[in-house]
Amino acid sequence: MEGDQAAWDKAVKDGWAPGKALFSLERGGDARHDHSIPGVGRGADDDVARIKPCLKKGDALYFSHGFSIVYREQTGVVAPDFVDVIMVAPKGSGASVARQFPGGQRINASFAVHQDATGRAQERTIAAGDCDWRRAILFPTTFAHEVHSDLTGERGVLMARWPASWKRSTTCSASTATTPSEAFNETVEELTQSLIRLVDKNGMDWMYANCSTTAQRGALDWRHQFRKAVEPVFDWLYESVVSGEQTRIVLKANSAPDYKVKLDAELREMRESEMWQAGAAVRSLRPDNWKK
Repeated sequence: MEGDQAAWDKAVKDGWAPGKALFSLERGGDARHDHSIPGVGRGADDDVARIKPCLKKGDALYFSHGFSIVYREQTGVVAPDFVDVIMVAPKGSGASVARQFPGGQRINASFAVHQDATGRAQERTIAAGDCDWRRAILFPTTFAHEVHSDLTGERGVLMARWPASWKRSTTCSASTATTPSEAFNETVEELTQSLIRLVDKNGMDWMYANCSTTAQRGALDWRHQFRKAVEPVFDWLYESVVSGEQTRIVLKANSAPDYKVKLDAELREMRESEMWQAGAAVRSLRPDNWKK
């Protein structure tokens, strides 16, 4: 339980007052958020058993992810038929949401209705999205589409593929006597500090049109080769998500009593690798970090 204690201590340090700052599972008003019925990790079945008797006709179960409901055979989260089951899923990490929310910045989100018991579930969903995400742009979806695309996207694009590609690129660079910092600058630093900002501004085609002619030619010639290379991996990944295999892996890992300790060890291995040690050094040299 070492990981749990560390998380508890961090919450207290950040200003959380035990027994005061958060509602109990049984207190949630007319809309109960999915954090009250997690479906992921320890105690999910107990939490579901505790909250169900508190639900009354016309209540809404409000989710920020489709995981618990779509994979209900594994999570045990089955909503009674007399409540609305709705979702507003922010398109950003929890850290990004927490950072942007106080300033009123928009976080795009997708919304869905899984169960409309009251006849006004969609109205409630849009109202919740308008309130929670500060009038962000809301995109309609379904619970299944949201969780399938989310799990596939974070593994295949956002979280797993980038570091794997960077790692291989720096390995190739190292074989030609390039230093780790040079390799990092040519891959991670250039993408995150320059190119991705051009994509954000006007799109990938605009970025291609505004980079060097050698980069243009290389990108246009090699993009199809990379697409062909990753297609079978994405097919395999998507099937693993839809079948529930990825859910099984997540639940098993997050339900282990020492999951946080093991997670910290895996993250430490990444953090202490040559590539990310070089990255820490490069980031420290950015002008906005000089006074820190």
